[in-house]
Amino acid sequence: MAAFAALLAVVAAVLVRPYAKEPGPVIPPFLPVFATWVTLTEGLTALLLWTQYAVSGRLLFAALTGAYAFTSVTAAFQLLVFPGVFSPTGLLSAGPQTAVWIWVFWHGGFPAFVTASLLARAVSPSLGSRAKGRLTALAAVLLAVGFCTLATAGQSYLPTFVAKSGSYMQLSSSPAGLIVEAVCVAALGLHVSTTRLRSLMDLWLAVALVGALIDATLTLSAGARYSVGWYAARVASMASSSSMLGMLIYETTGLYRQLSDTHRKLVETSARDGLTGVFNRAYFDDRFARDYAFSEASEQPFCVLLIDVDHFKQYNDTFGHLAGDDCLRQVAGALSKTLRRQSDFVARYGGEEFVVVLPACEPAAGLRVAESLRAAVVGLGVQSASPSGGSVTVSIGIACTFPHSPESAPALLGLADAALYRAKARGRNLVVSAADIGNLDAGNHASARRSIGH
Repeated sequence: MAAFAALLAVVAAVLVRPYAKEPGPVIPPFLPVFATWVTLTEGLTALLLWTQYAVSGRLLFAALTGAYAFTSVTAAFQLLVFPGVFSPTGLLSAGPQTAVWIWVFWHGGFPAFVTASLLARAVSPSLGSRAKGRLTALAAVLLAVGFCTLATAGQSYLPTFVAKSGSYMQLSSSPAGLIVEAVCVAALGLHVSTTRLRSLMDLWLAVALVGALIDATLTLSAGARYSVGWYAARVASMASSSSMLGMLIYETTGLYRQLSDTHRKLVETSARDGLTGVFNRAYFDDRFARDYAFSEASEQPFCVLLIDVDHFKQYNDTFGHLAGDDCLRQVAGALSKTLRRQSDFVARYGGEEFVVVLPACEPAAGLRVAESLRAAVVGLGVQSASPSGGSVTVSIGIACTFPHSPESAPALLGLADAALYRAKARGRNLVVSAADIGNLDAGNHASARRSIGH
C-alpha cells in the first residue's frame, strides 16, 4: 500500500508538472480547508506519536512528535496570515511576504526534523532521554512559533518573493527555494538509506517525505497562487500529512485488537480447569445463571446435563490417582469434542462430575446430545475398574425448561441432579431425563445420592 501510494503520487506529479504554471480557478474556501486539514492531521499525528513516546520512552518518537507539531503550528499560522482568508492582508500584522516565508520555514523545517530524528534512533530509553524527549518536542514548537514570528514581525528583514500580482516566481530561483528542495531530497534519501524501510512507520514516513518533496517541487514550479501546480501541491501536502496518521490509526487499531484477544485468552485461561482443560466451576456458576436468565427472558428452551463418571473412586483405588487424572482428561476431551454448537459448553462441576449447558435446545435434542456424550465416553475404550469389566462409562441426568420451567437456575440444576441420581440407581451408563421421573424434590434426593456413592 505504501509503495502504491508513493508511485501514484509521483505519477500524478509528473503528469501535472508540465501544466503547473497554468492559471486555475480562484476558490477562496480551498486554502482554509487545506490549512485546517493539515493543522488537524499533523496535530493528531503528533499526539499519537507522543503517546508512543510516553509508553516506550524512545527519543525517536519525541523527535517525530516535534516534526509533526512543527508542521501543525506553522500550518495554523499560515491559515491566519494568508491574504484574503480572515482579512485582505492576513491577521497578526502580516504582509504580502509573510505567507510565503512561513511556507519556506514549514517545508524546510519538517524534512530537517525528520532527518534529525535519525540520530535519535540509537538513543536507548532512560530517565535522561525522557527529559531530552520533552525538550525536543517543546523546542520544535518554539521554533515554529519563532519562525512564524519572524515571518510576521520581522518580515522587513526577509527578502521579497511575492510580487504585487501574486506571483512568487522569485522564490523558485532564490537560495531559499533551492534549499527547501535540497533538504526535501536529502531527507528522503537519508531516511531510505538509513532505515531501509524496515518498519511500517518507516515505510509511511517515506511516503510522507515523498509527498513533501512533490509539494515543494510543484509549488516552486507553479510560481503563482491558484495555479494548477499550486492546487496540486496543496493536495500533495494533504496526502503527505494524512499518510502517517492513517498508519498510526491502523497500528493503534491493531494493538487494541491484540489487547482484546490477549484479554479474552487470559479470561478463558483463568476460567479453565487446570486438570481437564474444560471450564471450571466458577465459570459455570456465572455463565449458567446468565444463560438461564436469557432463556427465560427470550422464552427459549434450555437444557442442563449433569454427568458423573461411573465407579470413579474404585478406578482411583485400582489404578492410582495419576491414571484417574488421565481418565478425567480423556472424558473431558470426549465431551468437548462431541458438542457441536458454539453456545454449548462443558465445565468440570467437581471431582469426577461434569456439567453441560445447552442454551436454546429442545428436550428431544438435549436427549440426543446426552446419548451422544454417553456413547463418546464409551467409545474411548478406557479400561474400567468395575467388577463387570468393560470400558469407563458415565451416567447423565438431564433437565430442561420446556414444557415446565422451574422457578430458578439452581432449581433446574437440582432436577438434573435428581435425574442423575436415578440414572445411577438404575445401573449406571444411562441417560435419564427429569421429565421421566416427575417433579422430584432435588433436595431429598441429594442426600440419598451422597449415600449411594458414585
